[in-house]
Amino acid sequence: MSRALEGELAASLKSGDPTAAYRSISELFVPNLDGDLLELEILGRSHPFPDDCYVLRDGCAAAVSKLGLVQAFLVGRKILTGQLDGTSPRKDDEILAATAVMLLMDPEHLTAANTRKRVLRGRISRGNSPALRSTLEAEKHFLDSLLTSRLHRHTKSPTLWAHLQWLLREFSSVGIPILGLPDLKRIVFVAGERHPRNYYTWNHARFLLRTGSLAPDEDGLMAVMKWCAQHHTDTSGWSFLYFFLSNMAPSDPESTHKALEGVLALVQSLRLTNESVWVFLRTLAASALTGEEDYSKFLTFSRSFIESSKSSTDHGVLRSALGWCETHRTKPTPTEPGVAQIQP
Repeated sequence: MSRALEGELAASLKSGDPTAAYRSISELFVPNLDGDLLELEILGRSHPFPDDCYVLRDGCAAAVSKLGLVQAFLVGRKILTGQLDGTSPRKDDEILAATAVMLLMDPEHLTAANTRKRVLRGRISRGNSPALRSTLEAEKHFLDSLLTSRLHRHTKSPTLWAHLQWLLREFSSVGIPILGLPDLKRIVFVAGERHPRNYYTWNHARFLLRTGSLAPDEDGLMAVMKWCAQHHTDTSGWSFLYFFLSNMAPSDPESTHKALEGVLALVQSLRLTNESVWVFLRTLAASALTGEEDYSKFLTFSRSFIESSKSSTDHGVLRSALGWCETHRTKPTPTEPGVAQIQP
């Protein structure tokens, strides 16, 4: 949603009941850990709401009036200002409600995000308890809902992704388990689909892998390969697949072989010539992750594929990938015949 308010929308702010809009929208974020993530959408003038109605809800799906959200944001900002400057009695629940509305409208509102951190840190400092666990899990439910909804700016918000990573570190500090693979499927894959080639989404996947929350194992590899096959033009997904293999290969040298064979079979089946998949293939084949036998298979496959391709544009992509691979090939240091070792 744009920060710049349209002229007619600005004039409309004087109508309706901003307090009612704030109350209605903030109630969306009342913790409900037993429910699914919210599926949020902001609707403008093309979808008029009934009078005095600001939210349309069907189960976990919720449509929010754009006008109502702007009005609610102004109310929430006033509440937060009063809480921060001491003119109102400090109430953490009011702060969390106000900043939730503000982040729904503006996912880059640093004051709102940082204030939520301070509230949560205060609760953490009072000691671990079932109530604290519920509070932190409710925060994750809130963030996951924003990051996976059909909200264009939210799925690629560096502020929200950074806040989620901060929260997961707090999970670890109080002993709350992080479910890496379920989060990869439920959060990263969905956000990556909502906004293709999303750097921040896939950087979060790397965070899960680096922190040990996501295991570099067979289940994870199959999940990532499936996502990439279904979104084969998304270079960010392929880039993460290579990163995943780089972390998996030291403990499972066969993983690279499986991945290369699987992707080559996909390319052959669908006759894929898009640059995203071929940049992945050339990078993997040229790396020390790939043994000499698989490297030779890749070269043979590529040359055959080029010969069978009829498009001059495709020829350019394919020949470029093949030439790059041959130029940048890093030979593996074998520990035994056919097994590659990753260079330290």
